[in-house]
Amino acid sequence: MNLLAIFPKDYTDRRRGKSHTSTTGGTDYKKLPPPPPIRPPAPLGQRDFCADVISLSETATVIHPLSDEVSAFLASFLEPGQSSQTLLDQDNLMKTIKRMLAQPEKLWEDPIRGVVLKCNDDLAVKVVRGYNDPTEYTSMQYLAEHAPDIPAPKPHGFVKLGTIHVIFMTFIPSTTLEKVWADLTDINKASIQHELNEIFLKLRKLRKSSEQRLGGLNGEGVKKDFMFGHRSSEVMTTAAEFEDFQFSACPRASKSWVTYLRGFLPVPSENCVFTHGDVWMANIMVKLDSDSNDYIVSGIIDWENSGFYPESQESIRLLSGLTRYTETDWHAYVPPCISPKSYPVHWLVHRLWGHTVDST
Repeated sequence: MNLLAIFPKDYTDRRRGKSHTSTTGGTDYKKLPPPPPIRPPAPLGQRDFCADVISLSETATVIHPLSDEVSAFLASFLEPGQSSQTLLDQDNLMKTIKRMLAQPEKLWEDPIRGVVLKCNDDLAVKVVRGYNDPTEYTSMQYLAEHAPDIPAPKPHGFVKLGTIHVIFMTFIPSTTLEKVWADLTDINKASIQHELNEIFLKLRKLRKSSEQRLGGLNGEGVKKDFMFGHRSSEVMTTAAEFEDFQFSACPRASKSWVTYLRGFLPVPSENCVFTHGDVWMANIMVKLDSDSNDYIVSGIIDWENSGFYPESQESIRLLSGLTRYTETDWHAYVPPCISPKSYPVHWLVHRLWGHTVDST
């Protein structure tokens, strides 16, 4: 029996991997659709972070004293007849903070990581899992003292409820750049880019002395979150030591591959500057200017990855969320002084190293 007689006429060509010929004489190739975007997992049901803190916390420890403004705010949650002096007692402080957590307006919430609450028109409180890392608070303290014109929140007290960090700070009454970016004109985007460049030029004038450690300002250590939790409390004072740390994120990568990648990098510069560590539209606050009717920068938030790092690090970490499927032109308006174009080899090598870490 001749099976070819009953098979389609193009059967042999199809077995060889050829496709039908188009009417224009070219070869048609089936274009696969792009994979769906990677999205964070959905929240775990109706889980409420504040409710978890209220039910599970049993101790309160003051790490940095509460400001008079915070003490006055918390006093409104005391039991009738109690004075503000009651807050000096740790048990009463814990109960008062728990009552406070059930009241203020939520500005941001993640059922796993934490929540940011508006206390009043002047104060906000960030309640997060701390992992024994006070970097954000110590950085705000440092900036308030050494660069008060940088629009970072000012610290107003730090309390630990068990392992939960309760960080009081100034409230920035505005919205995130991420929420309004798509509606901005090109001129407004360029003006924000200029503002941010001036801010980060000032920030980068804060330089590490030769004796200071890299990373957090109070000895918290360094971070490089290609992989969650890739951090070290070891004392590092040089850019070369930090580069060794960066390329230790993936022990399974072959030494030959790591050596080859690192061979593209220049000798590490020992210029180490103050670094935000997570410059992204969601961490930039803007407000509408009544005179120009344009948005202007009102604050930079989320300093938990900040500290002294080699001068290329802000650029390397910038645009970490940019992929071939990203539909935004934010990358075209990042501040020039921290743009990946300022350190293109560093950015590309670490981009490739990031793919190595993620895929092994």
